Amino acid sequence: MRKKTASVEKILGWNCFSFPKNGAENIFECETHKIIEFPSKEIRYCAKLPALSIEEAAALKKITKKFQESRAKKTGSDFSGFIEDYCVENRVFLDPEQRGYFAELLKSRVFGFSALDCFLNDAAIEEISVIGTGTKKPVFVFHREFGWIKTNVFFGRESFAKDIANKMARKTGRRLTLESPKLNACLPDGSRLTATMPPISSETSLTIRKFREKPFTPADLIENNTFSSEFCAFIWLALDLETSFLIAGNTGSGKTSSLNCLLAFVPKHERIIIAEETPEITLPHEHLVKMNVVKEQGFDMHSLIVDTLRMRPDRVVVGEIRNSSEAAAFMDTLLAGQGRGSYGTFHAQSTKEAVARLKSFGIKELDLSSIDLLLIQRRWAQKADRGFIEKRRLTEVSEIDFSGEKTAPRQLFAFDFSSDCLKKTCESQKIFSKARDFLGFNRNDFSAEIEKRKKILETFLGKKISLQDFFEAINRKGALK
Repeated sequence: MRKKTASVEKILGWNCFSFPKNGAENIFECETHKIIEFPSKEIRYCAKLPALSIEEAAALKKITKKFQESRAKKTGSDFSGFIEDYCVENRVFLDPEQRGYFAELLKSRVFGFSALDCFLNDAAIEEISVIGTGTKKPVFVFHREFGWIKTNVFFGRESFAKDIANKMARKTGRRLTLESPKLNACLPDGSRLTATMPPISSETSLTIRKFREKPFTPADLIENNTFSSEFCAFIWLALDLETSFLIAGNTGSGKTSSLNCLLAFVPKHERIIIAEETPEITLPHEHLVKMNVVKEQGFDMHSLIVDTLRMRPDRVVVGEIRNSSEAAAFMDTLLAGQGRGSYGTFHAQSTKEAVARLKSFGIKELDLSSIDLLLIQRRWAQKADRGFIEKRRLTEVSEIDFSGEKTAPRQLFAFDFSSDCLKKTCESQKIFSKARDFLGFNRNDFSAEIEKRKKILETFLGKKISLQDFFEAINRKGALK
């Protein structure tokens, strides 16, 4: 029996195994998979992929090759029809059920990413991890409700894992090879791939951080307690007042998602320049220029940020600041006074830590005050009925002032763990000064404007509209008119 399984996985590159049934119960089941809980409280993800015989695997491989060599790939012929023609020509018998799953597998092998499509198409999966080959190293997925869980899918050949990585990166022109054993790329849907092979890793590995098909709106993040309506009203006004900010946080805390969401408050007529290592930011604006790092040709993040100085932007967005060179270039955009603001993400878990890290990159105390606001977003695990669930929350919002000879952060909002919400802790001085200078606001005007915007935002709660529709509605309302 083991010999049969090994043969199938060598032919296809992947296979499935069965979880033991003793005491197992389904948490939920859908068309493509089921989630199983065992008496030990362990959770498993069971993809509903057909268990092929050696003969079926061999036939599927031949059909795939024939399809790729034919014109059907170019004309988009019906997969079922192609399989039927192949069976007639080659005197192969397949019953209706076999023809059905052969058509789906053929489509996945040619136009998709084989067994990984099951996970890529599941909206509840946030991350996919291939850590090696064989049943002892199955594919792991990060489920929105259950965290990291094992699946019943495993890869049978390292060469297959490498081929999948290269297929995912095809449009970028990058490949995973002995000369280039690490690969960063984006899938067609925007999901982010990091792949490695020996000697960097002991076996070929793939990590896919899935792209959210529908970007969050500020209303979405108010509803799930990541933000508060008062904070969103405040940041909306701040962005109208030529304010720059950084979002810092730990890995996977949702920094880029929050940045993308908040930039929907930037007026629609403005010109935005985005510099990223891999394209993740999807703004609804029309006047948008997106630049991506291409290290193989010498275009790193520093050079892209410097190039924005020559492009007359209204706003500059940097996907992620990772080192002293990128931090220095980002500060140059701020200190040059170009446009109406610069924005980016950064790794740090508190305001104090973010300031310290920026200083360690050689940023001067005085220059730090050009960052008007520092937003801290964190991810942590919290005990739930079944294991742990992850929470992502904005935990701090601070103004960065320069007082005397030192940077002096002033905390404006802080996360209250007992009530699971973001609360205002202090009145703004820096953003209020901008409102006073630009708009002639006094303190009452400033508070009234934030309250007005807060009420506008709360009208979107529960409506589940797209980011584009939210953006258009916000621009129609024109809060400062």
